[in-house]
Amino acid sequence: MKILQVHNYYQQTGGEDTVVAQEKALLESNGHKVTTYYKHNDVINSIKGVQKIGLLKETTWSKKTYKEVDAILKNEKVDICHVHNILPIISPSIYYASKDNNVPVVQTLHNYRLICTNGLLMRNERICEDCLGRSAYGAISKKCYRNSAIQTYAVARMLQKNMRMGTWSRKVDAYLCLTEMARQKFIEHGLPEDKLIVKPNFIKVDVEPTETKSNYLLFAGRLTSSKGVELIKSVAKKVDYPIKMVGNGELSPIFKNSPNVELLGKRPHNETLNLIKDAKALLFPSLWYEGMPMTIIEAFALKTPVIASDLGAMSSMIQHQKTGLLFDPSSINSLLEKVNYCLNEDIAMRSIANNAFMKYETEYSSNANYRMLKEVYSTLKK
Repeated sequence: MKILQVHNYYQQTGGEDTVVAQEKALLESNGHKVTTYYKHNDVINSIKGVQKIGLLKETTWSKKTYKEVDAILKNEKVDICHVHNILPIISPSIYYASKDNNVPVVQTLHNYRLICTNGLLMRNERICEDCLGRSAYGAISKKCYRNSAIQTYAVARMLQKNMRMGTWSRKVDAYLCLTEMARQKFIEHGLPEDKLIVKPNFIKVDVEPTETKSNYLLFAGRLTSSKGVELIKSVAKKVDYPIKMVGNGELSPIFKNSPNVELLGKRPHNETLNLIKDAKALLFPSLWYEGMPMTIIEAFALKTPVIASDLGAMSSMIQHQKTGLLFDPSSINSLLEKVNYCLNEDIAMRSIANNAFMKYETEYSSNANYRMLKEVYSTLKK
């Protein structure tokens, strides 16, 4: 099977870019040919004046994208067009070029962009659903995208115009949602339920898991309010147990007088994996929905229990007391209760870690992911 993989790379490389590369390698390793149509946002820095106005318009519809992709599809026998990010250079015209050439379209929803201009369902470090089921134009006055009213207008215009044109309902054959929670949000916003399929991301971990754990809890991520870092500060005050924190952020200073907290700063990925592997548990107290936290999947793969907020993606990924522990993010006592349970119930936590590892193998491993992807492609090609 030949797949056209479409992706608009970000100016700063992120997890989504990594997922695209991994998925390409996965398909190729299973005998598929992957043709790519990539654009990179770093070219935006060289665009000046009137050209930038043109780019804002092309965010809604790019004639260049349509022409280039139309040529690719006419010259090569592509079976599936798999789209990842289209903002801001590629635009929704990619869908029309594919459909005009009778090529089925799959769109991975890496974030919440189709229902939120900034793609996060978050504003001012807190969950925001103001545009869910409503017009995206309401985001303009709040400067939700890159803190710019003009750039927010460009994204809102793209979303609303293509909603009216029926792009989202008629020009995409299958949407791949990362979690069931995300799927429900897209249904609530009006995307066709029968086209929304849950297919999570996957990872391949080159570190062997162990059931022998060290005496520390671990946090790995940005040290910001939205990641629930203040909750960890509260835990550190009341639980006399070492906590290691990997990552940087504006809230680093709040741990200055926390003797049981060790700030490690940003660490190489392999070193972080080893820290996760040896941790008593991974703390994931995020206060927003998240997309698909790869750190949680890594913990599953390394047989390290996860203590996470009962919220968003975390609620979809973790079954309480079976594959992890969930706490009420509005209650520090709820988090303290789960931490104490983790520290005192070794047999139960070992069972949780083993269950999480089995979940990794059945849902988040490369083999499991390929089976899901192949099923979607094969269904569309019937």
